[in-house]
Amino acid sequence: MNLIGGTLKVLASSDPSKVGRSGKVLLETANTLIIASRGDSIVVEKNGAAFLLGTGRMVSGTEIAGRLEDRLGRGFR
Repeated sequence: MNLIGGTLKVLASSDPSKVGRSGKVLLETANTLIIASRGDSIVVEKNGAAFLLGTGRMVSGTEIAGRLEDRLGRGFR
């Protein structure tokens, strides 16, 4: 599953200031998501976080950690 271009909400994060923020995913790296939120962009670490995807699916950051091509090999789509 490609998260770029999709929307999500941060349900939990090691940085409390990012909890509750939502927006469109601009960029994804192996360990972070960059999200357009409230007129600016924020970087959210995947590890230690939980997200609600625009599809209504809740995922943990560890579940989506790693590169997209690696996740496809693990069966996460």
